[in-house]
Amino acid sequence: MRERVWALGFLVAGGAYLAASLGFPFGDVAKPGPGFFPVGVGVFLCLAAAALLIGRRRGAPAGAGVASLSRDARARVSATILGLVVFCLLLPWLGYPVCAFLFIALLLRRLGGARWPGVVVTAVLGALVSYYVFGVLLGVPFPAGPF
Repeated sequence: MRERVWALGFLVAGGAYLAASLGFPFGDVAKPGPGFFPVGVGVFLCLAAAALLIGRRRGAPAGAGVASLSRDARARVSATILGLVVFCLLLPWLGYPVCAFLFIALLLRRLGGARWPGVVVTAVLGALVSYYVFGVLLGVPFPAGPF
């Protein structure tokens, strides 16, 4: 029962995400618009949630195959979700490069347990390379922030 409630919640969330993404111009495969990827993600979320909702094997006991997460694993998942939310909230004010640096640093530090010198170097390189690929080469408009 609990799995079905979660699957239904994901289906509703995926549907809301899909509905919100339909407001962007879709484009086509040759020249995708800003709504192309979000619509694809929304469709995938809805299909995955629907498969979870209706795809449970007959005769399998409820909760079969579902492992409970350890406390450390839950903390890692929570840190990632919180990091994504903070990334989205700070993006208009700090800009993409700063937010990308902070998010990569959080993931490396919290999930990987890396030391600070490696975290800083990797986060700087990750933010710069991702900005160069998406912002410069592909022309994706990112919020610049104060810098």
